Amino acid sequence: IRLETSWNGGVQVFELAARSGPCFEFAGIDFGKPVAMSALTVRHYAGSAGSVTATYYESSLDQITWQKLDTNGPIPSLMTDALDLEIYPAILMRYVRVRHVLQEKASFKVFVWELSAWDTNGKNGQLGTVKPNPVSFRKLVGVNGIYGWGTGSYSSTLTPQLGPSVFSPACGHARNYQNWNWDVSDPTVIPAFDQMVAPGSSDYGALPGSGSRLNFNWLNWDNEYTAWKASGMEVEVSVQFSSSSFPQNLFKNPFVNGYNYGYFFSRHFGRKNGTGDVASMEVGNEPWIAGMGYSDPVFYSTLLMGMAKGAKDGDPTMRVLPAHFGSLDDDLQRFNASHIRYLDALNLHAYSWMQTLVGRTGVHPEHNMSTQHEVNDLIRFRDTALPGMPIYLTEWGWDSAGGGEDCNPPAGISGTASPVCVSEAAQALYAVRGALMLARKGLQRLTWFFYGNQATDAASWPSVKGLFSRSGLRSTSAAGYQLKQSYYALKDFIASLGATNFQAVIREDHDAFVYLLANGTNLASHIMAWRPVDAGVSGSINVTFTSSSFPVSAWSLGYASMRTASLPAVVATQWTMSISVYPTVVALSPKAI
Repeated sequence: IRLETSWNGGVQVFELAARSGPCFEFAGIDFGKPVAMSALTVRHYAGSAGSVTATYYESSLDQITWQKLDTNGPIPSLMTDALDLEIYPAILMRYVRVRHVLQEKASFKVFVWELSAWDTNGKNGQLGTVKPNPVSFRKLVGVNGIYGWGTGSYSSTLTPQLGPSVFSPACGHARNYQNWNWDVSDPTVIPAFDQMVAPGSSDYGALPGSGSRLNFNWLNWDNEYTAWKASGMEVEVSVQFSSSSFPQNLFKNPFVNGYNYGYFFSRHFGRKNGTGDVASMEVGNEPWIAGMGYSDPVFYSTLLMGMAKGAKDGDPTMRVLPAHFGSLDDDLQRFNASHIRYLDALNLHAYSWMQTLVGRTGVHPEHNMSTQHEVNDLIRFRDTALPGMPIYLTEWGWDSAGGGEDCNPPAGISGTASPVCVSEAAQALYAVRGALMLARKGLQRLTWFFYGNQATDAASWPSVKGLFSRSGLRSTSAAGYQLKQSYYALKDFIASLGATNFQAVIREDHDAFVYLLANGTNLASHIMAWRPVDAGVSGSINVTFTSSSFPVSAWSLGYASMRTASLPAVVATQWTMSISVYPTVVALSPKAI
């Protein structure tokens, strides 16, 4: 490049610049050495509209040649939420960066707020040695319910087509949300669970009219839990309380207030000293939620100690769990070694989402970026600090259309369907695949949220986009309580495999998940295999693995009804099996038949 002039009077040159393309700003990470990376999470912002022409995520081994990473579409430069990016197959890189290409003649600040990267162990890391899960699928899988199962009437009065008997074929346990302020007007008041019927009556199945001594004078929990237990489901209760219902200043002595509630709850409902209807109780559901929760961890820690001790003193057979909190760090701020002697399991909620170009999006459970894998943190902590302590996943599931209801915005709101929603078929087959994957992780309770769809409203849609309103196994009353495909998929799963439990991993990779199940003393009763990809992926593939057992029969789950499947081809111990996104079950024999 040169500047040439023929004028003899002298020339001053203040700047001579050239460029091969538009200006850009970037921020990046140097890993210090080449590493195979499988996942990124990025948060960035372009400053204002018109400030950039494009945003790219790029990797390099030498900072000279850069490779654009596939983001499945243009990256919104004005994005404020995080974006999760799976890199498959993993890419060897030393450098990774976010690059904003600037608009010509524009002067704006652009931002990169977060750039996180993970190696081939994934965003949530790997677990330790795979171990058999001793809990049968019948006991493992349950459902979250509510008073009257959405009908507004006691469960003891409902027909088998509306109440807990609907769900017992698909679920071995049920979890209820029991609001503390329904029982008493103030946390210092002792709940009169022994006076939920008219004085002198011992018939817990009778409707109380207005004779109950609880805060709501029509309320008789025995009319719920006796019916739930009679349907064949074990009952777990989450005692709900929040700062909006019980401000912290109402607790004059949090330990004593918690102790009294726990003692009288357990004394009345417990399996040894009470009605026998309730097997487990949780000290809170999510008492940390912004705007409703308690910010002081010491307050909850004290309350937990009181209620847990009270529950054990009231009935030592009552299982006691802490509430679910947002992270392992939150947990450890609220309970410690002194609480453990009163706790029977740890508590967790986890759904299968990731941040995509359209926001929070429902994804298949095996996805490398699925938030369902956040359970790994608590599992690793448990394995190190509390070996043998069970972990209950008391909320999990997917929103989906189905049962005569879609995921579109309610009347009066424009826009597209909620991205957290998956298809009705996807919800069904993810329910089965998710249960298998979570059993493989070693969880001992999986309680689906929710029993039924909920009505959506225009006021909350802009902020939550109908989150959880379509997570039910059946539709709302407005759609006629129609059972969704996920209900039938779980029902068939429990009917055919309820007595079995997870035993071992045969194969687990991007192409196939293949698990071995056991049934009692038969440590190789079934093989289950499926493609761990999005439900919308069509077609089957052939996969190979080894097994010393012989196939007897085969069927596929996740449909509205079970379907017969082809038997694998077996040569010696080498199996070749056709699999799809729907999990296929193969019943086994130790020898050829």
